[in-house]
Amino acid sequence: MKLEFWLDYISPICYKQHQAIELLFKKYKFNDLELLYRSYEMIPKFEPNEDCDFHRVLAQHHVLTLDETKELFKDVPKDLKPVKVIDAHRLSHLAKKSEKAFEFNQMVFKFYYELKKDISKKDVLIEISSKVGLNLEEVEYVLSSDRYQESVCLNRENAILKGIFEVPHLRIDGKIRLKNYHSDDQIIEALNMVSATYNKTDYCEGENCERKKTR
Repeated sequence: MKLEFWLDYISPICYKQHQAIELLFKKYKFNDLELLYRSYEMIPKFEPNEDCDFHRVLAQHHVLTLDETKELFKDVPKDLKPVKVIDAHRLSHLAKKSEKAFEFNQMVFKFYYELKKDISKKDVLIEISSKVGLNLEEVEYVLSSDRYQESVCLNRENAILKGIFEVPHLRIDGKIRLKNYHSDDQIIEALNMVSATYNKTDYCEGENCERKKTR
């Protein structure tokens, strides 16, 4: 099974969603579940200025009023500032290639939301990369070039083509979509639902037809 996770680092809900996924993998052992991370910049080419307000950025993405945003995201630390995240996203694709995606994303969220470090800065991203075991020569190359820029853009474009306009967003085997935040219990329930559909039959039910697939 594939669990796809579209995320952006400046989304507090994505941070909370990743914590739920971490808990999921602590509580359950999976033999056939592949977690796939998909980049989704809430605001492409985002360039925050010194006066940039976190709640205004979130209101823009979630299409909420400022008051609604402040109520929904009241747990966001007041001293947390929105930052440029394109380099973190680009490095996440290197981490994916290096089979370190889970560790990298976990560490990026930790550095930003818990340690209050600026994940747009090169030295911070190198520190994160070092901690998760990425090749630092490759990290330096990515940060000094536009490598994986297209991959980040394509992830977002493909999401929009699939009707995904907001993060966090989870999709299981392309069958079940989970919009916004879902707890570990809700995710395991959805995974079980997908597993229950795997029994093959000799007859057709809508689009689920084994005989069609063999023709």
